[in-house]
Amino acid sequence: MGRNSPTSRQVMEEIGRAIEKISSSMRSDDRELVREIILMGRTHASEMDLSLISPEMAFLLSAIVEMLREIKNE
Repeated sequence: MGRNSPTSRQVMEEIGRAIEKISSSMRSDDRELVREIILMGRTHASEMDLSLISPEMAFLLSAIVEMLREIKNE
């Protein structure tokens, strides 16, 4: 990305921070689950550069893929 455009990693971090703010009013065990989801969402930040979908959609898709991977590996 250029000087004036945030990188995909920066966008993912921004989304993660926004989600963490929302989770601050949740129970502590739910906050921990939200933190795990945020990590899952950040996993595929580099692939986001190649997609034409919104960063939010890419974040959600990344989290879903990682959750399915965990389910299949159990």
